[in-house]
Amino acid sequence: MIRVGSLEGYRNLVFELGHDPVPLLVNAGIDPQVLDHPDRLIATTSYRMALNLAARATGEAHFGLMLSQRQTFEKLGAVGYLVRHAPNLSVSVDRLIRFFKTHDAGSMTRLEISDDTALWTHRLSGVCDESAIQQTELAMGLACRFVRSALAEQWNPERALFEHAAPRDTEIFRRAFRCTVEFDQAITALEFPASDLTLPLRSSDAGLFAILERYVEQIDAHITEDLPARVRAAIQQNIEAGPVRLEQIASLLELSRHGLQGQLRSAGTSFQAQLDDVRFELGRRYLRETRLAVAEIAAILGYAEPAVFTRAFARRAGVTPRRWRQAQGGG
Repeated sequence: MIRVGSLEGYRNLVFELGHDPVPLLVNAGIDPQVLDHPDRLIATTSYRMALNLAARATGEAHFGLMLSQRQTFEKLGAVGYLVRHAPNLSVSVDRLIRFFKTHDAGSMTRLEISDDTALWTHRLSGVCDESAIQQTELAMGLACRFVRSALAEQWNPERALFEHAAPRDTEIFRRAFRCTVEFDQAITALEFPASDLTLPLRSSDAGLFAILERYVEQIDAHITEDLPARVRAAIQQNIEAGPVRLEQIASLLELSRHGLQGQLRSAGTSFQAQLDDVRFELGRRYLRETRLAVAEIAAILGYAEPAVFTRAFARRAGVTPRRWRQAQGGG
């Protein structure tokens, strides 16, 4: 899941590019009115779809990067305010990495330091195809903007690295990052001097930082304690990339296979029960909000064949997927 605040500026940019954002949001499974409530959560798959639909509708191949130039780090909610008041860039990035799941459960960010070079990397959990490009470019553009706002507007990374192939026109990248931009790389990252990590933040406030850190720690503890919810979120983030396995989810949650099973048993549930819940909820969403065929939905949800999906859905809904869709007003 991801906070609605991640779509900060989305409606205005789509409007400015000559399109109506409402149908795009609806097709992505997002209630347009929810954008007025930035702390609510939506599925990251819906967020990513909204970015991709906007890119296609507007003809802007780098819609995500464009949107990043209009966003603030405060869109991250409490953790966004926390990192702006850290004593220096090192502490700021450290806290962002530690608490990022309070904003987005499906992205992973880390800091790697080698000799005199720092690499701030970004990766989407379980997503490695073109559907991730808009979200990735937005994240990298926002990270660069954050460092500039925190340190100095004149700050530039030494290199911006992207895993995806180079586009035909890279001018927007040169404007956004103001440095060498390289594609087809092994990682997605900003590279900059490690010495920059010791620089103080312009908005550093020790008292406010301490208060915000305690608050964010409480949010983080709540997320950590709700293991079934974390399992469902991990399943939802990875289900479109292929069959979801217990070992895979355990690894993402930094647990062993048996450790995850044991903790879920203690919570009165199981991995299969969580997988079934996610499949059912996503199945209903796809049936209600898309025109995908039942066979296509079954494949997305990882069922071996449509008949298996139909039986599983009917056990819960009392009717087959086709009849349920018809009852919702679908075809």
